Amino acid sequence: MIFRQISLVLFFLWLFVGSISLAGAADTENVSIDDLLILVGKELRTSPEKASDVLLKLQSLQSSFSPAQKNSFYILSASVLGFKGRHKERVELVLSYIDHVSDPDYRVRFLYQLSSGYTQLGEYENALMAMNQSILLLPKLTNIHAKMDTLQSAVTLLNSLRAYDEALAYVDRFLALDKADGQSNVKCIGTASQIEINFLRGERQRARSLMSQGIQDCDQVGGKVISQILRALAAIDLIDSGNYLQGKGAGIALLAEFSEVNKSSDYKTQLEEALARAFLNTGNLEQSERYGLIAYEHAKAGNAVQLMEKTAETMASIKRAQGQYSSSLEFYEAALVLKNRVLDDQLHKNLAFQRVKFDTQDKANQMSLLEQKNKILAVERELEKKNNQNLLLLIALAIIILVVLSLWLIKTLQQKNQFRQFSQTDGLTQAANRMHFISFANEAFKMRTGSVSVILFDMDLFKNINDTHGHATGDWVLKSVSETVKTHLRKVDLFGRLGGEEFGICMPDSSQASALQLAERCRMAIAMIDTEPSGRIFSLSASFGVATVDGNGLRSFDETLEAADKALYRSKAEGRNCVNVYRQA
Repeated sequence: MIFRQISLVLFFLWLFVGSISLAGAADTENVSIDDLLILVGKELRTSPEKASDVLLKLQSLQSSFSPAQKNSFYILSASVLGFKGRHKERVELVLSYIDHVSDPDYRVRFLYQLSSGYTQLGEYENALMAMNQSILLLPKLTNIHAKMDTLQSAVTLLNSLRAYDEALAYVDRFLALDKADGQSNVKCIGTASQIEINFLRGERQRARSLMSQGIQDCDQVGGKVISQILRALAAIDLIDSGNYLQGKGAGIALLAEFSEVNKSSDYKTQLEEALARAFLNTGNLEQSERYGLIAYEHAKAGNAVQLMEKTAETMASIKRAQGQYSSSLEFYEAALVLKNRVLDDQLHKNLAFQRVKFDTQDKANQMSLLEQKNKILAVERELEKKNNQNLLLLIALAIIILVVLSLWLIKTLQQKNQFRQFSQTDGLTQAANRMHFISFANEAFKMRTGSVSVILFDMDLFKNINDTHGHATGDWVLKSVSETVKTHLRKVDLFGRLGGEEFGICMPDSSQASALQLAERCRMAIAMIDTEPSGRIFSLSASFGVATVDGNGLRSFDETLEAADKALYRSKAEGRNCVNVYRQA
C-alpha cells in the first residue's frame, strides 16, 4: 500500500476559511477586502487551484489593509504557494514577514506555514524547531483555528518523520478541541488524521473502522477535499486487499472528481498507481499500462520520489507481464535508484528528529538543573540563617548516597538490558535467535484475538555460496538478507534466525493475504540485493512458506510452524524462489 510506505500530508489549508474574522467590517472598503480574503479561503476549501486568481486582485489593495487583513493576506499567499509546490518561495515569504507578527494566534499560523514548507524542502530540523515554537505558544492561543493549525502542523510533520505514536498524541489533543470549543470541522480533520496514521502504521482494520465516520463528518461540514482524499484511501485499500473489481469502480469515479478539484494531488497519483495494479491483477494489461504510465508521469512531474519509486516498480511488473523484459529491467533499475534516495531521505529525517529531540531534552534538563540549583541555594540560605551545620552535612550526605545509589541502579539496569538483549539476539544477523523467536511466537498465539501468521523462508542453494565464495561471503549474505527483510516489517512483527540459512517471521493480528503480500515483498527484495559489496557477484533467492491460524484447521504455534515448513518445502519442490501458502488438504 503506497500510503504505508511514504509519509503523506492531508490537505488542511481550508482551515483558514473560518479563521478570517477581521475587524473593520463597518467600512465599505474593508468589507470588500474581507470578502476577497474569505473568497480565497473558500477557494482553498473547495478548489484550491483557483485561489491564486483572487489573491492577484488583493495585491493592488495592500495599501488599504488593516494589520489583521495584512496577516491574513500573507497566510493565504503562503498557503497558495504551498499548494503549487513552490515551497522555497513559501518559506522566504513567511521569514520576510513573521518578525512583524506579535499576536500569538496569527504567529502560530505563520509557524505552521514555515514548518510545512521546511518539511517539503527536506529541512527537517528547521521544520521541527518551527513546530516546537508553535507548541510552546499553545497556552497563549485564544482562537480555535490557531489551535487547530498548531496541532495539525505537529501531526503532519511527525507523520512525515514516521513518529506515529507522537503524532497520535497530538491528534488526541486536536480532537479534544471539539469538546472544548464545539468546532464543527474538528471531528472531520481529527478523524481523517487518525485514519491516515493507522494506515501508515499498518493498522488497516482500525483505519477501516473509522473510514465511514470520517467521510460522514467531512461531508457534513463541507470538507470536500478531505472527504475526497479519504475515499481515495479507501479505494486504494480495496485494491491492496484484493477487491479489484470494487476498487476499480470506486477509483475510476474518484479520478474524475480529482480532475475537477485538486487535480495535482499526490493522492490522485496514488489512486492511478493502484488502478494500474488492479488492472494488472485482473489481466487487462492495456488499461494497466495506461494508468501506470499516467501515474509515473504525474509522480515525476511532482518530483514525488517515493511515488516515483512505487510507480516505477508497478511499471516494471506491467512490462514483465507484457513480455517486454528489457523495458521491465529499466523500470526496476530506476525503482532501485529511487529506493536508495528514499532510504537516504528517511535516514536524514531520523537524524534530524533525534537531534532536535535531544536538543529539546537537553534544554529541559538544563531548566530542571537550574530549578534544582535554585532549590539548593534556598536550602543553603536557610541553613546559613539558622546556623545549622549538622543539617547541611546531613543533606550533603543524603545527596551523595542518592547519587551513588542512582548510578549503581542505572548501571545494573543497563547490564540487565544488555544481558537480555544478548540472550535474545542472533550474534551474526541481529535478528531474534531461535529460542526468543519461539517464545515470542508461542505467547503471540496464546494472546491472539485474531489471525496470526508465520512465514518461514530458506536461502536457496546457500551451501553453494559457502562452498564457492567462502563462509565470509555467506555471513555477508545472511546479514544483508536480514537487514533487507527488516525494512519491510511492521513494529509488531518479529523476525528471527531459526538456524543456518533458515529464517522466520511471526505476524500477530495478520491475515493470510497480508502475510502473503509481505512474503512476496521480501522475496523480491532479496532477489534484488546487490552482492557486489561482498567482493563477489552472484544471484540470491529464497523460498517462502506461509501459514495462518484461520480456517485451515491450525490451532497452535507448533502446528502453524509445521504447516509453514510444509509450504516452504513445496516452494523448494516447485523450483525455489517462490512463495507457497499452506492450505489444508
